[in-house]
Amino acid sequence: MHYPVMTEKHLADRWQVSLKTLRRWRLDGEGPVWHKLFRQVRYHEADILEFERRSAQHLMALLGINREFKPAEPDATLGQGLDAEAESHYLTAKEIAEAASLPIHLFRDQVERNRKCVPHLMLVGNLRFSLQAILEWEMANSVPGNAAAAAVEEVESPVEPSAPAKRWYEIVREQEGERFDSAP
Repeated sequence: MHYPVMTEKHLADRWQVSLKTLRRWRLDGEGPVWHKLFRQVRYHEADILEFERRSAQHLMALLGINREFKPAEPDATLGQGLDAEAESHYLTAKEIAEAASLPIHLFRDQVERNRKCVPHLMLVGNLRFSLQAILEWEMANSVPGNAAAAAVEEVESPVEPSAPAKRWYEIVREQEGERFDSAP
């Protein structure tokens, strides 16, 4: 099974760069086109291949090589998307979350599934998903990212951990203090 969408972790592993580098490129408006699927940063394979082709062409121009860059052996699985077997095979929530590199709660939680309109089937009481349908759903619901969205993403992720939650006895003390302070 081949899913033509990558997470930032997959892309960082592919290019042997850090996640921090990819995040900085998004902030600076550099690097490949990226997409947001709710809170998830995703890279479509076609955009990655195009970025790699343009980068190789640019490097060849810098080196004084005047010809079109063509990959040596195109991988048979890359441009095809999903194979015919994957289209007719239905997956469990765990399998689809792993194949699509998406959080499992999108598939297991009925309220979340309905809210985000995740395509699914109930087959004799068993929840199943089609990889092709999930890919089409992701493509329809993902939004191309830009530097402004990356800056918002950077702001949303706190660098400092938030203050620890109050313990029950601290809350009771505050409530008792307010009750006694408000008495005439």
